[in-house]
Amino acid sequence: MNRTRDAFTLIELLVVISIIMLLAGLLFPALGRAKEVARKTKAKHEVKQLDTAWKSVQSDYRTWDNAWTGASGNIGNLKAGATAIPGTAQTMDKDAVAYLNGGSSKGTLYLELDASMVNGFMDPWWKDNDTTKQKYYRFSIGASSVSVPTQPLGAGTTPLDRSVACWSMGGDFTEGTPDDVMSWQ
Repeated sequence: MNRTRDAFTLIELLVVISIIMLLAGLLFPALGRAKEVARKTKAKHEVKQLDTAWKSVQSDYRTWDNAWTGASGNIGNLKAGATAIPGTAQTMDKDAVAYLNGGSSKGTLYLELDASMVNGFMDPWWKDNDTTKQKYYRFSIGASSVSVPTQPLGAGTTPLDRSVACWSMGGDFTEGTPDDVMSWQ
């Protein structure tokens, strides 16, 4: 007497499910790494754009003073009436980006952002629910050398022969670690 099977047995079904779960378990860490690489690539692209934009401001004005008294009067994390201290890190907040995006006293457009970037360039690692982490990129400007985070894994800053430096502290939000993204590299 020959029996025909029309369905899977319970054991066969459990084996297939366990194999699928094992493969999914191997895939998820790879997706996390790919997401981190994408964030780093985005940050690298944006800090290069910001670096170029700030250099264009300096080239147009031959000084940084006008950049700090632009339309908003609050560029970076400086308050109205304050002046930029060359080589000091500033936060690339929405006012700084608004200035670079056409709010300059010359009316020059240094960046061209689309409508989805109303708040400017936000650090890709920042999350809305964690306000203790860096929200915007950092930058440092000066007429000659600027001090930037020491890399790799160094403490403090190191002088760099550049007029502009833009960077992100990366996913660990600590300067001088290997996940930093810097415009000068």
